[in-house]
Order: sequence, then structure tokens, then C-alpha cells
Amino acid sequence: MTNDIKVSLENLGTTNKNVVTISTNKGSVDLYFSYKTLVAVNNVCCVNNWSNTTGKLLNEIEPNKSKRVEHEEVLKELQKQLKNVLYTTKEQITQNL
Repeated sequence: MTNDIKVSLENLGTTNKNVVTISTNKGSVDLYFSYKTLVAVNNVCCVNNWSNTTGKLLNEIEPNKSKRVEHEEVLKELQKQLKNVLYTTKEQITQNL
């Protein structure tokens, strides 16, 4: 695993809308949160299973509702993206990730 990991938090205008960015020398991944709930990873955004407030954030991330996926798919994308920025291909194979 890389030793140079940077994590940043950006508020997107209200207390319930935030993005956490995890960066390494291999790239970065953006995690979008509504309150404490992960609702998007990079440009993979989930359907609104929550409130109107969360819906506003989802509309900012992905206005086209037909492109949104179920929350499970966002969690799968999270795993995939974190592997890509935290591990080399050799480490992924060695650790069976």
C-alpha cells in the first residue's frame, strides 16, 4: 500500500452536503455524503432512497436520474476505486483484492 495518502473534506454549502477526497500518487476518489450517508463515489451516484434534502445533493452530482444506480452499486464502486488509489496491481493480485 502507498504511504502517501491525503484526505480532505469539503463542505458543499450546507452542513448535510460534503465531499471527502482521498488522494495518493495513483489518483483520487471523491466520496459524496448527505449527512452521514455515502450517496456517490466519483461520478457514480445512487437513486434517492432518502429525503428531499438528499435529493438536492444527488441532483447536483448527477442531474440525469436515469444514470443513477442502487446504493449497493455505489458501495461496489467505492471498493473498486479505493483499491485503484491505494494498491498497485501487483498488491491487489498478491492480496487477492
